[in-house]
Amino acid sequence: MMRSIGLMTLAVTLILPCPLRAQIPAGRGDWPQWRGPNRDGLSTETGLLKDWPSAGPPVVWQVDTVGVAYSTVSIKDGRIFTQGDRDGVEHVICLSAETGSLLWAVQPDPAARRLSDRLASDMKRLDRDADGELDDSEVLAGGGPSLLQFDKPVEEDPNQVAADRAARLIHRADKDSDGRIDFTEIPAGLRQSFAQIDSEDKDADAATLAQERTKAIFKLADRDEDGSISRREAGNSPVAGPFDRIDREDPNTNSKDQQLTTEEVEAYLVKFEAGRDGKLSADELAQYFAARYRGRDGLFSIDGLRAHLGGYRNSYGDGPRGVPTIDDDRVYTVGGMGDLTCLDAATGKTIWHKHLVSDLGGSVPGWGYSESPLMHGSLLIVTPGGQKGTLAALDKMTGEVVWRSEGVTEPAQYSSPVFAELGGVRQIVQLGYQSVFGVRADTGQRLWNYAAANNRTANVCTPIAARDHVFASSNYNVGGGLVRISSADDGQKADEAYFEKRMANHHGGILLIGDHLYGFGNGGLICMEFLTGKIAWTSRSVSKGSLVFADGMLYCLGEGHQIALAEANPNEYREHGRFKFNELGRPSWSHPVVAGGRLYIRNQQQLTAYDIRQRASN
Repeated sequence: MMRSIGLMTLAVTLILPCPLRAQIPAGRGDWPQWRGPNRDGLSTETGLLKDWPSAGPPVVWQVDTVGVAYSTVSIKDGRIFTQGDRDGVEHVICLSAETGSLLWAVQPDPAARRLSDRLASDMKRLDRDADGELDDSEVLAGGGPSLLQFDKPVEEDPNQVAADRAARLIHRADKDSDGRIDFTEIPAGLRQSFAQIDSEDKDADAATLAQERTKAIFKLADRDEDGSISRREAGNSPVAGPFDRIDREDPNTNSKDQQLTTEEVEAYLVKFEAGRDGKLSADELAQYFAARYRGRDGLFSIDGLRAHLGGYRNSYGDGPRGVPTIDDDRVYTVGGMGDLTCLDAATGKTIWHKHLVSDLGGSVPGWGYSESPLMHGSLLIVTPGGQKGTLAALDKMTGEVVWRSEGVTEPAQYSSPVFAELGGVRQIVQLGYQSVFGVRADTGQRLWNYAAANNRTANVCTPIAARDHVFASSNYNVGGGLVRISSADDGQKADEAYFEKRMANHHGGILLIGDHLYGFGNGGLICMEFLTGKIAWTSRSVSKGSLVFADGMLYCLGEGHQIALAEANPNEYREHGRFKFNELGRPSWSHPVVAGGRLYIRNQQQLTAYDIRQRASN
């Protein structure tokens, strides 16, 4: 078995594709940008393990100093670079590759100043009693529930903490002094949770309660007193959220009339909120706080507000997504909210800074800016998106704009651009909101585009551009398509060679190894011929995830916190070990990196280095 793997590895190594690409000079052990030196996910390292023990390779070190993020790492000259929210504030971070020790962590100067200004403004706006501290009533009235997660636990009895917190909120919000809070009194930030907090009284008469609540709701919301509540009248009433569930279809027309009657509201309350009186008591609030925010007292200092404002926030995971690009003695990063920064690699000192929105006219995608900037000669290529041009090329030394993508103005998505020579033209290829496209590398002029592989939700996968062809893929019931790029009267054209719905890649990237693509699509890991689309094999492997290649092997990282080692074998899927790592509350979406004889796995705030070097046998 070991001999056959070695022969297969040699064969694969000899036929790795070598198209013209935007390479970054890399020494042994370097991984200086997204997907490695050639931006293709392929490592040239050798002498690595071909089989893993059941517990996985030995851990060299593990640290929790990189902050919360989905960013993976780049490595150069013995230093690791990444991004993460440290204490809630987005930082660019540098570690020692040897020990994992923190060398520096910085917030770019302009971003720090912007945060300081906003912090002062928001504190003044929210702190209604001007005591220098925020409580639930102030936070939820103007800051929203997302701020509550930055309230750190206190070292006191958590049940008493929750009771005190509930009593304080009722004292602040109970306008009619009945000892409870109804929907009109509760701070706006808790309205969506109202029905969840309002517990069921199993001994109550559900029908009578529903009737009483319906009368109160109509008194509040039926402003024109016509006996029904329109969608507009529902506004901030208790029926605003569940409006569509309450509004029944007319059996004669099979449509809804967008008006709520008393009968509809009563029926909804009996079925979905039975035994709930529409008022929150101190006990109900205390139970909610104890379960949802255990040990947190609902009192926020300016540090808590700073943590809330200091980085990109999203219900699918906070923190930056992009990977630093290292060029000579400089580091280039794109943060989750669009901070584009050039830093000194040795010290983290800001050299120049631009903002993809305020300076370059872009707009933050729904899940945050996620790209890793592309270095091409003297240019740094980024994707602000928008009417000024989807792509922007900046002078890498000064940050000044050299060109914008002429004729391509679609919004940014979550992919990172690549450089390729296709049809004899040097170009930048990127996957945007509407299409995958190519523009001239020297001017940004549009050359071609192809829209069949895009969805309208999230386009993430870095395109594969090689041999005058481009393969692009997305998930959400779409798939992947290959186009051939050739000359046309107005520049170039993209003719579809095939489309394969099974190769629907969500976020994990696709590798081109020899004549075959390897990537996660529908049903797991797929191997297919690059130029024909013929499926060679499929395997569940680690379900859905990301992967890189090194020394004849695929490192397959599943979003469910497993990683497997498998052969890059176009004939069949052969696995040579897997192990499970810590679950930290979020999917493992940060891509693995293989460099310097080590496997690096970033899992939220935790970064682990594994020794994957093959040891000589005695």
